[in-house]
Amino acid sequence: MKNLNLRLVGLLGSILLIISEFLPWISGQSLLEIYVFYTYVKVEESFLFLFPLVSGIICLIGCIIVYYDSDYRINSVIVNFIGLGFLLLFFFEIIPGEVFYISGLQIGFYCCIAGFFIVLINVIIILLINE
Repeated sequence: MKNLNLRLVGLLGSILLIISEFLPWISGQSLLEIYVFYTYVKVEESFLFLFPLVSGIICLIGCIIVYYDSDYRINSVIVNFIGLGFLLLFFFEIIPGEVFYISGLQIGFYCCIAGFFIVLINVIIILLINE
């Protein structure tokens, strides 16, 4: 356990959030494809489909902050909570309107959920580590 740097757990979660944007979510389409389609037909909420990507980038910055210097633990937690807030907005605003059947969800959704929980666990780890 000494050799395992637990601060790197958040990097995995952030990368999963970023990758989930490009994997199939609903009907074999990635969120990026859905975003391009909704932008083309000029739907006002099309930018919300980029929130997992934005959230992943924000959480990645938060994880890099704490890896750079452990004195910035609270700053890292705040940045991670901002990123997770974007993701929760996405979950409560877009997912219920787009998903009619739970069986229609594909690997991108599950990667996003896994990334969310891994980043959340990382926040707990950051707060519990005493250095």
